[in-house]
Amino acid sequence: MESRWRDLVVLDYEVDFPTASRLELALYSTGAALAPGALLGERQRWGVHRHPGLLEVPASHYDRVLDEFGVRCADPRFVRGLGERLAACVGRLARATADLAGAEPPDTTTIRGVVDALTELMAFHVLNWALPLPEIEGWLARFTEDGDAARALLMRLLVPTTPAHLVDVAALTAAAHRDIHAGAWSPGRAADLSARIGHLQAPGLAVRPFEDPATLEAYVRSLDAGDVDHLGAMRRSRNAAQDRLARDTSMLLLATGGEPADVDRAWAYTAVCRLAAEEEEQRRRWQGASLRAIRIAAERAGVRPDAILPSACDADGAAPEHTTPVLDPSDEAWAWLRS
Repeated sequence: MESRWRDLVVLDYEVDFPTASRLELALYSTGAALAPGALLGERQRWGVHRHPGLLEVPASHYDRVLDEFGVRCADPRFVRGLGERLAACVGRLARATADLAGAEPPDTTTIRGVVDALTELMAFHVLNWALPLPEIEGWLARFTEDGDAARALLMRLLVPTTPAHLVDVAALTAAAHRDIHAGAWSPGRAADLSARIGHLQAPGLAVRPFEDPATLEAYVRSLDAGDVDHLGAMRRSRNAAQDRLARDTSMLLLATGGEPADVDRAWAYTAVCRLAAEEEEQRRRWQGASLRAIRIAAERAGVRPDAILPSACDADGAAPEHTTPVLDPSDEAWAWLRS
């Protein structure tokens, strides 16, 4: 949740994720602190922590970064560089996770290497609210019939490059269901499927039910023909969205009439919209896989995952006994209004 208090912008992830672990909260808030570097390549971070999950940013710095980023989203060279920075973060996280998998036994330093690499990737979650959507929609309206058509076109541009993680889960479970009924199944297949998609079932540090091969297999066996058809429809819907995107991009480029500045902006806006959607998908995949690796390694190392915060988190290292969000959404917190 973003709120403003005098000259501060308060980013409170405890409100957004009230059941999240302290490490997850720190990943989000520290990622936000690193957002100026992820978005613009700047050295200065956003604000300071009150505690993990709660970041206070000077409003002038916050607004300047978002305003500058919004302007530069119209430059295809800038958008290309942004995509390269995201890809580099994913690569560093992949290497750090591989190092952790090979550590025998794992230690706190190696675990923190994954935490820090994941934090760099988490900085890109700001991209989802930093996109200058009103400006993009207003520019698209020059080439559409009306504002509603421009808004609909903008929504159709927000399609990731890789398949959505839930589409992959649907496709793999549907394929597993067919294999089971064809007799092509084994405990090894169940374990492999669990390792591939178990962590995608839900975000977070906690163990997901599908990480247990027996639980996942029981779910797959419980599916009926209608369920499998529904799962297949998710894949078909994804393919249809890709086809629409190709048509929309071609029509938009034709509508510019070849004007160089408009062609550049069309490419930039199309690419940055896709990049924002792609960031969401890549981050969800790596966030789930990395948190699972961190949890398992921490258990083997005999440490609490919540004790290993990102190096860039400037919050007090001591875990508070209890924390309350700045804005508490519970009924009890607002009971005075009804008294």
